[in-house]
Amino acid sequence: MAKVSLEINGRKYALGCDDGEEPRLTKLGNALDTRVRELADQFGQIGDLRLLVMAGITMTDEIAEMQAGIDQQAEAMTAEVRRDAETARRSAAQSEIDAANALSDAAKRIEKLALKLSGQ
Repeated sequence: MAKVSLEINGRKYALGCDDGEEPRLTKLGNALDTRVRELADQFGQIGDLRLLVMAGITMTDEIAEMQAGIDQQAEAMTAEVRRDAETARRSAAQSEIDAANALSDAAKRIEKLALKLSGQ
């Protein structure tokens, strides 16, 4: 197990992680530190715990908004795929009807030719 030392709002925190996850954990820690420092600049040093809770809530809110946006995009894409599928189904059905009509017409012409060839 690897260890990473993060600095959040001027305090050091040692965290364990799986081997190879150190760069990701460091990047996440840096993002959290940036958010906490922004909140500290805005509200002052109101305590590490409160700043971390505020940072966690604001970041969670952003994730929820992104998820809602993704859900809306997925719904829109699903509706578009359904519309396209229905259009394709209608087109295939019309193609089937056209092919059946063409086959029927060809069968009628073949019958006429067969009658002519048989001498009737």
